[in-house]
This record gives sequence, C-alpha cells and structure tokens, in this order.
Amino acid sequence: MAEPAQDLPPTPITTGKLMATAELVSLAEFAARRAEKLGQTIATLTAGIESRATEVAKSLANAGFDPKAQADAAEKARTNARAEIVANSSEARWTEIKQLVTAAEGLALTEALFASPQAVLSRAGLGTPERTNLMAQLAGAAPAEVRQLAMLAIATKNTVLGAAIQSVNDRLPRRDRPISSAELATALVGEETRAVQSAIAAIKTAAQRAIVANREFEAGKVRPIDRVKLALNSKKEA
Repeated sequence: MAEPAQDLPPTPITTGKLMATAELVSLAEFAARRAEKLGQTIATLTAGIESRATEVAKSLANAGFDPKAQADAAEKARTNARAEIVANSSEARWTEIKQLVTAAEGLALTEALFASPQAVLSRAGLGTPERTNLMAQLAGAAPAEVRQLAMLAIATKNTVLGAAIQSVNDRLPRRDRPISSAELATALVGEETRAVQSAIAAIKTAAQRAIVANREFEAGKVRPIDRVKLALNSKKEA
C-alpha cells in the first residue's frame, strides 16, 4: 500500500532590505572599486614575495652556486615569504572581502522582487485608487479592448494601467489571454528591471572576484575552475 503523500512546507518568504535603483548602482560602483583595490593590494604583496625570492637567487648566483641550487633556494624563500605575508595581511584583506560579501548577501530581497519585468510591473500603483478603478473597468473588457489598452499603456508609459492589464490578463487561462504579459511588462519596465539585475550581478561578481583573487594569493597558484566560473558570471553580467 502506497504511503500517503506528505505536504511540503511552503517556500520561506525572502526578507531583507529593498534597495532603490540609484542605491544599487552606487553600491555596484563601490563594490567594483573595493574589488579593484583588493586586487592592487594582492598584486603589491605578490611583488614583495617575488622580490624576496629574486634577492635570494641573486645572492646565491653571486656566491657561485649552480642554477638548481639558486632555484631551490628561491622557491624556499618564496614559500616562507608567502606564509609570512599571507599571515600579516590576513586581517586587512578579509576586511575588504567581508564588506563585499556583506553587500552581495544583502541583495536577496531586491533580487527576488526584480526577478522579471512582470514581477516589477505587478507592483505598480498597488493599493492606489487609480489601480483599483482600472481593475474594475477592465473586469469585463473584451480581448480587443484589452489589446488596445495594452498598446495605450505602452505608448503613454502608464505602468499603473499596465499593471492592471497584466493582473486581469494573468487571471485568464493561458490559451485565452489576449496579450503577452511578458511582452507588456518588458515594454513598460524592462529597462528598469535590467538596470537593477545588472547592478546586482556586478556586485556579486565583484565579491566573487575578490574571493577568487584572495584564494589564489593564499594558495600561491591559479585556480582554473574558480576562474572559469568567474568568467561565466562576468559574461552573464555583460
């Protein structure tokens, strides 16, 4: 006998701070600067490590040691210098990284609410008398009238009218919908949605870029998989 199906718990509601577009753009610029600053810091620290290794190799060369001995000594000096510099710079590097990670982690609510143009348009004029009246007028509208009003909403950039149309349209069975809600929403708020999504992606990429750079610095070697992931994320952002 089959066991009765268990009800799945509802998906948790995403909470947090809803950020304005201008605030997001500003945060994206801040994140890019922070990631660049960390990259420059790591480059300077790496140069210091290599400088110590070069000095040791040069010293042994002047003393007449063979090339293998020079290379071995340089590698040992490089390893010791890296361990020392990594430890001494840890707090400063992680302070920068934590700021970027905190910025990226604070985007959950904004990202959810700007998941698509339709999600954005659905909030236009929510709770206002204008939208309430438009919903009442559209309740009995014929398909041809809905299409005409959709064109009017796009032409006049009337997002409240567009939101009312989308709401009425989405209540109908898919095969009976006179317009594409996705097309309507993209025409009305697509640009705003893309701007927010782009800023969110830029902030996340900046944080990931900093994390990858730091991992490579601490390990003293390139991490190909991390770089591929970062490149793919950067491509999506573009």
